Amino acid sequence: MDIQLSKLIRRKVVVLGPAILDSGSKDQKLETVTLVGVEPSGIWIESEEALNRLADRFRVKPAAAAALFIPFTQITSILASADSATASTDDTDSVERAA
Repeated sequence: MDIQLSKLIRRKVVVLGPAILDSGSKDQKLETVTLVGVEPSGIWIESEEALNRLADRFRVKPAAAAALFIPFTQITSILASADSATASTDDTDSVERAA
């Protein structure tokens, strides 16, 4: 099974990670998010629920859709389906063939 995070961009993944995704609890929590970017030090995610919790917690709301950056040092696990990685590759191939 060959899964690379960069092939899962725009796909749903499940992250076991930091309390910032939670409602302030110190316990880690599984969170389903959309992966929107991968950097050497972490991942960019979109999660309306997490953004709403942050907005409520800090009384701030972004004016537009926003992404959250999570450093790999704060992530315990990322769950993803091999089918998602294959689908992402197939989608890219389809776009390249259509162009």
